[in-house]
Amino acid sequence: MLLTSAYPALLLAVLALWAACAPAALGRLRRRLAAAEPATAFLLVALVLAALALRAAHPAAHRVFDDEFEHLDAARRISSQGIYGVAVTGGRPDWSVYAAPTWPAGHHAALAAWMLVAGPTAAAAKLWSALLSALALLLIFWATWEAFDDQHAALAAVFAWAALPLAARYAAACDLTSSSLFWSAAALAAIHARERAPSAGLDAFASLTLLYAVQVRPENAVLIFYFFAVCSRRILVLPAVLGALIPASIALSNHAQAVAGYAAADFAPLTYLLSHIRPDLMFLFSLPVFTPLALAVAVSVRRPKIMPLALLSAAYFVLYACFFRGDFSRGAEDRYALSVLLPLAVAAAGGLAAVARPAVLLFLILGFISPPPAEPVEHERARRLLAAAAASLDAKTVVIGFNASKLLETAHRPAASAYFVLEDFEGFKRSLTGAGAGPALALWKDWGYRYRRADGERLEKLLSKRCAASVVARDGDDELVIFTPR
Repeated sequence: MLLTSAYPALLLAVLALWAACAPAALGRLRRRLAAAEPATAFLLVALVLAALALRAAHPAAHRVFDDEFEHLDAARRISSQGIYGVAVTGGRPDWSVYAAPTWPAGHHAALAAWMLVAGPTAAAAKLWSALLSALALLLIFWATWEAFDDQHAALAAVFAWAALPLAARYAAACDLTSSSLFWSAAALAAIHARERAPSAGLDAFASLTLLYAVQVRPENAVLIFYFFAVCSRRILVLPAVLGALIPASIALSNHAQAVAGYAAADFAPLTYLLSHIRPDLMFLFSLPVFTPLALAVAVSVRRPKIMPLALLSAAYFVLYACFFRGDFSRGAEDRYALSVLLPLAVAAAGGLAAVARPAVLLFLILGFISPPPAEPVEHERARRLLAAAAASLDAKTVVIGFNASKLLETAHRPAASAYFVLEDFEGFKRSLTGAGAGPALALWKDWGYRYRRADGERLEKLLSKRCAASVVARDGDDELVIFTPR
């Protein structure tokens, strides 16, 4: 109850306090920009606006498998009902069951607030992520300028980030990527602004920013250690330390429920670390921007503030490498590399200060010659297959799969989680009758089915006992099967 109702309300209150502190904090950035060279402010604004336009205009493909649908669903629940949950069943009147999500609610609470203004649509969520991704450029500039007091070096860091196709690839995805990067960059900007010009307003802004960053992704807890190392007023980290207890409790709950990545069988951090170090380093060096950033850090690592930032980047690297999905070279796991690259880009600016203008030109060239973002052809094709095939089903037919949120969003039919059906099949059938659903059931067999093949086959065997099966649509390994009572 506390997780599903009190937690999102608390986060919205923190977000409101942060928004109240933001104008005064941003006033410092505005004053610094007013005193900067006119070309600096012009280039920065042009870059942010260009990034926003490109990110918002990019097709709304779902790039991270099923996660986006669940994040979108959770934000809608907060926006419309004030509860933090993900659909297990839904699509029929009075036939909705929600489960507590397996991640902190920072992204979802902020997106829910945005939805109150822009509407609860997938397009609104896409625009929100694109906006955060573009604003991250502004925050990287601010963090770098405050850390090294060099506007040209700060521009070099912004151009380095803008030259990353990897950052553009996930910019408009409705997962945690853009949100986490925004709050991480905001935390770095806030703490360095506070250290350069201490004030009560910047104290509150930095403390609240760190607190919220930890609520977006639990791995952002490493920022607490960074704040503790560089902040001259360490009491500012206390709210974030206390706030980190919530992500920790969610992780413990995930472990108890044997959620993938948290189950005892999946918890082998040292094994994962040793197996992921090499491919992760190879992946980073395959990015054209990474080598000049790493060299800039290496040649100037003795300068003040560079070592803590480099250690923060290394901490993110080790943390993700210890994760069972921490191989950056596999599928959508490459998005985790962005958390490693962000503090590295800020740190590199210290080494690029003497050659800032050539560095800007270099990153501009690298941006032009870097390969464009890859499209998730396989998963987007499966999504289109489901949408087209489901349109031919009766409006009362319930579709079963391993992500009810995706089914509701894509198939536009009543949907149920496979695990909800497996837990109590007879009870599920009774609930269908009470909800006025049709007698036929459909099973969506996509990568989620294949990933959990043992459970999927058990479900299919259960449905086949009483129903005749026929394939409605198939494309490669993906298929939609309808089960009609004999």
